[in-house]
Amino acid sequence: MFLGEVLVKIATMGGNLIKRRLLIPVFFLLLVFETPAEEDVKQFTVLFAPYKIEWNPHYAFTAIEAQVFTAIYEGLVAFHPATLRPVPGAAESWEFSEDNSRITFKLRENILWSNGERLSASDFRDSWLTILSPESKAEYASLFDDIVGAKEFRSGLGLEKDVGIEAPDAATLVVSLKQPSPQFLSILCHYSFAPIHRDFMKLHDWSAIRSVPVNGPFIIRARSENEILFDKNPLYWDAESLSIDRLRIVFNNDADQIMEGFNRFEIDWVTSGIDGTQLAVPEALNITPQFSTTYFYFSNNSKVWTDSRVRRALTLLLPLDELREERMIPGVSLVPPIPNYPTAEANFPPSDKRLEEAMKLLEEAGFPGGKGLPPTIIRVPPEDPVAATMKDTWNKTIGLDVVIEEIDFPNYYDSVRSGGYDLATLSWIGDYADPQTFLGMWDSQSSFNESGFSDPAYDALLSEAATLPHLERFERLREAESLLLTSCQVIPIEHYPAVNLIDLRFVNGWFPNVLDIHPFKNLSSRLGFDIPGVAGPNGGTGKIRVSSNRQAD
Repeated sequence: MFLGEVLVKIATMGGNLIKRRLLIPVFFLLLVFETPAEEDVKQFTVLFAPYKIEWNPHYAFTAIEAQVFTAIYEGLVAFHPATLRPVPGAAESWEFSEDNSRITFKLRENILWSNGERLSASDFRDSWLTILSPESKAEYASLFDDIVGAKEFRSGLGLEKDVGIEAPDAATLVVSLKQPSPQFLSILCHYSFAPIHRDFMKLHDWSAIRSVPVNGPFIIRARSENEILFDKNPLYWDAESLSIDRLRIVFNNDADQIMEGFNRFEIDWVTSGIDGTQLAVPEALNITPQFSTTYFYFSNNSKVWTDSRVRRALTLLLPLDELREERMIPGVSLVPPIPNYPTAEANFPPSDKRLEEAMKLLEEAGFPGGKGLPPTIIRVPPEDPVAATMKDTWNKTIGLDVVIEEIDFPNYYDSVRSGGYDLATLSWIGDYADPQTFLGMWDSQSSFNESGFSDPAYDALLSEAATLPHLERFERLREAESLLLTSCQVIPIEHYPAVNLIDLRFVNGWFPNVLDIHPFKNLSSRLGFDIPGVAGPNGGTGKIRVSSNRQAD
């Protein structure tokens, strides 16, 4: 998942201020039509930074969209809010074949679209085949590659009829895998696998549509550029378990307004615009580990950058150790730390030997001392210190002409898709907790491969890894990652944490997790919480009753 920009300002123990630009899951719009909730309506309010949302889940890409879509869509399985393990969603059960290459899902009997129509297995099958169709060119089509014939079909090399997705009856979906895939159920939790109503399945642009039938716990009540209101979906199969009647999402980037709203109990959860110096309750600041990496990468659309010797030479010239040590969690690998996964390395020489090796590589590549290298365009969001260091370092050491193109959020990712640069930066949160979510995007046929990177040896390592048992698979994936790092196609900078503002004394069902995704159906207000020092009805310390938006009654 691509991440948008989040500005966080936190006071350190010594009283100094740290301003950090963290790329955190964001999916945006803007803010301002105040609709006071009725007194008996339990409302939960979340704040995100501004961004133009893509409502069609086949073409959404940001982590903020992933969070918002937990309100309106549900796949066969869903993330457990704490462990992220797959739990039953639209499917009440599933069964693996003896060789684990075939999964049979049984849909729930009472499952409906929000317009009252029956949701069937064919809705899932047709939605999946639509995202896989070569004409769709959907970013997340690669997630389906474990399915028989899926990669061939989306690449234009196979036929739809050969894709291993069948709906033998309205309540049964059968999926055939190329080989056993231990991560496949976790991948199914992604919103790309949610069903789209048949009337909108072939329509790419949903921007002018106010609402579509959905199958999730909430439905859209109203939306503007700055705010979205969701009501509980009365036809959702598990509607009785929902504690929230209304979900309110607002979009704003004014830190003063945001902090005032949170401190006044008007916002329950803040994902961006956090100024810790204005926080009335420091315990509400949650900073937790996240399966994420910020990195730079080379575009291979220009021939010079397809040469790994040139990429490695320029990377060796950079003061990477200094750049990384300024970060919260310095990143030397693309895949963040994960249990049992061995760390991959770029195998750089000692610092005092790097200049010599860089010059040797440039000469071998036909660019002695950097002469002949074309002007280089680095595309980044505003005020990126790494890009500034790249420009200064390369200009001083080899006289390279470097231009920094700054693109504001929320337009940055669209600009990356459009090309026209030599290096760019992205921040990525894994779509599921497995190394493949970071490594699969560099496969030459991946729908995520914006860089044009292509290496048969790399593709072969990924293919071989898919056939191996757990630990052997991890070792082969590490070899693939090492190839990316040593060739300097990717330059990792940081593994940043998740930063959220939420007072967990007043909220149930919100758990820190490495994907920083928190399904809305699990959230509820915690009522009758004891707060030390709050006067009770007889003058002593008592209970505070928390209603919508943590308001004290």
